[in-house]
Amino acid sequence: MKKTIRKIIKKIQKTFSNKKKISHIYFLIRAGRNYSQVQKQTFNIIQNKMPKGSYTTIKEVDFIKKKKKTIKNGLSFDMFIRASGDVLMSHGVADKNYLTMRDENGECYINRRKHVLVPGPWLKNKLLNHPKITLNENQIHCVGWPRLDELIDLQNKYKSNQKPTEKVKVLWAPTHDRRKRGKEGLSTSSYPEFDQWTELLEDKFDYTKSLHPRNKVLDKKPTVDALIEADYVISDFGTIVYEAWALGKPVIFPNWLIGQRIKKNLKGSAEAYIFENKIGLHANSIQEVVDFIELKKEIGDDVKQFMESYLPEDLNGQSANTINELFLKGCVE
Repeated sequence: MKKTIRKIIKKIQKTFSNKKKISHIYFLIRAGRNYSQVQKQTFNIIQNKMPKGSYTTIKEVDFIKKKKKTIKNGLSFDMFIRASGDVLMSHGVADKNYLTMRDENGECYINRRKHVLVPGPWLKNKLLNHPKITLNENQIHCVGWPRLDELIDLQNKYKSNQKPTEKVKVLWAPTHDRRKRGKEGLSTSSYPEFDQWTELLEDKFDYTKSLHPRNKVLDKKPTVDALIEADYVISDFGTIVYEAWALGKPVIFPNWLIGQRIKKNLKGSAEAYIFENKIGLHANSIQEVVDFIELKKEIGDDVKQFMESYLPEDLNGQSANTINELFLKGCVE
């Protein structure tokens, strides 16, 4: 695995070998209340691998004011499609057609960026083949997902201290329902509909639910402990799906609730691809959800093959190192 990582880093360095090196990285804060914890966590994971003094965390509005006068040989980084940094990485690892969003003139937002970081080849190829995106192959980089650096470490520690339990641990972790899609104005999230089976699942399993930060009233922190401890994850189409799979946890999709909505309203996305090709465990009723768990269904080859393209195993746990090398040894102004 280390050899593969070194090859990736050398490829990045070679790509930009004749470019001007960057002396400082500016992490731009833009998130509001719902995503502030997500942004903070991701920034910290990346910055922990960077040399002291090589980066600054700054509000985007302040960065824009100072940029012309005081910032030289710097590269700015952010996690939101409408922000203005030189380098963009989405605040979530799911596709959701987020990176192909267009402005009021029909132009793709990411064409304004110098570089875009994506989890793996699947999403890179999608962007390169998009008719409206003008970025070239050397501007789109596969870097994995930084949160997994921390999650993998935490899971290893949890397993070393794990005690046997009588009941299977099941986590329901839906994405938010804020976005309403299609003429019907329906959400593609399993929240709140799936909540009606809470009592049933609590009776059979050690059942926990963890809502998306947008749907949490007080604690806006992203899901960590509940994910680490789960044996099975029930979800729909968000970041938690990919994180669970990368951690070796089977994901059950409540297909009867959201399958058609996702295929209809998220065409071309990785999530639509997952539902169209029935990758993973797709339940057509609450009884099938229960059956998957009681039959101890595991992750299949279909998931492993898809994940190797979407979120390659060699980058899991190495994302911050890969981004650090890209920032400090390769990127251009």
